Amino acid sequence: MIDLSWHRRSIERRLTLLYTLVALVAVALFAGISDWRVAANFRSEHRDFLRAKTAELQLDLDDAHGNPQALVAEIIRETAGSRLREYLARVRVGGRTLGETPGMRALLPVDVFPPLPVGWPSTRPRRHRHDGMEYALTTVRLRAVGRGAAPVVQMALDVTRDAALQTDLRQVLALAFVLLVPLLVLVGRWIAGQGLAPLARISAAARAITPADLSTRLPLTPPWPDELQELVKVFNEMLARIEEAFGRLSRFSADLAHELRTPLGNLSGALEVCLMRPRDAQSYRDAIESGLEECRRLSGLIENLLFMARTEHADQALRPERFVAEQICSWVVTHMAAEAAAQSIRIRIIGQAEVSADPLLFRQAIANLLSNAIRHSPPGGEVRIELRPGADAVEVRVEDDGEGIEAHHLPQLFDRFYQVDAARRRGAGQGTGLGLSIVKAIVDLHQGTVRVASVRGVGTSVSMRFPAPAGA
Repeated sequence: MIDLSWHRRSIERRLTLLYTLVALVAVALFAGISDWRVAANFRSEHRDFLRAKTAELQLDLDDAHGNPQALVAEIIRETAGSRLREYLARVRVGGRTLGETPGMRALLPVDVFPPLPVGWPSTRPRRHRHDGMEYALTTVRLRAVGRGAAPVVQMALDVTRDAALQTDLRQVLALAFVLLVPLLVLVGRWIAGQGLAPLARISAAARAITPADLSTRLPLTPPWPDELQELVKVFNEMLARIEEAFGRLSRFSADLAHELRTPLGNLSGALEVCLMRPRDAQSYRDAIESGLEECRRLSGLIENLLFMARTEHADQALRPERFVAEQICSWVVTHMAAEAAAQSIRIRIIGQAEVSADPLLFRQAIANLLSNAIRHSPPGGEVRIELRPGADAVEVRVEDDGEGIEAHHLPQLFDRFYQVDAARRRGAGQGTGLGLSIVKAIVDLHQGTVRVASVRGVGTSVSMRFPAPAGA
């Protein structure tokens, strides 16, 4: 299983931990480089000293015409009488010792020195500890002079003070590293807290927003950090959308309650009147018919609401087909001919076009628009369905010669339950305020657009634009 413990840690803890780890790695890297640099400097100085001393001994041998006893005398003169001597040396010829620094045999026997290298300095000096002292050991062969043998010199450089200094440096670095851990944790937590302080401000501001007042926004001043400025803007935009949706939901709930209350009140009143005293069969029949009409109205309202709910979900299944729009429009006109004939309204279909859409939804949209147009057209008027094919879209327009709608009502026409009572009076039992909302939902499902234009006293035109069929 995947370990999610790291992802569950608070951002402050994660930042503190990361800061501490990075800082400790940097300190450790600095300490390592410092120790390596000090050690390298010491080794370089040791090699330089041994190389210089070897050159001096070679000069002494040259001045003595190759006599190795001169080397022994020089070494004893430099190292015998000093308690703070820098080096010890031993001269060997033919595998035997000719002379050495007094006391050197006890401190540094012959066998602790490195073997004779091929050339100087082919090998680094060997380190050796004895009685708390540390030496850098090397073995060199001097150049023979004349017929004399080439002597071998074993030299030991006292590096005790350098080693002690390097040890002290390492201890100080280790102690500083240990003491830095809690300090870095505290500093890291403080830095993380300062960096996350704006998030705490955002959280506090968000807690102050309640359903009772969704108009509150996160303040844009003082300026937020660059990384959070866009977040605050997006959060405020989200609040605006939520406020708008909440307002629509509140209005929808109120409108729905109003729409349900009217038929239920009518039904309840009719039944109560019938039960007040005995009546004849015809009176009961009229009451039942009135109640049935209200039930049908409620059923239609519920069906429309269910359809609107389905269209708001992404899983709404469309079954688009390519068809001739004129045929479906003719089918709708035929089924609504009786309603149009009752008001002596003429319906005309103008033009031809092919549409790629769901035929059932397209038919419902046409039926809703045609029903509205018939309802609000004067007796003897005309309703026109115009089909206009285009390169990018197919336009389906339904026009009437009715009373029209005032301009300030147009932006709300597609809202659910919106009624223009002053401009669009409906008869008893007619209309629910969902017709145009359903039309817009259908067109939106097909990635199209719908708009309405109206002039008071002239008429209304509703235009739907569907994407043109592929290959049209």
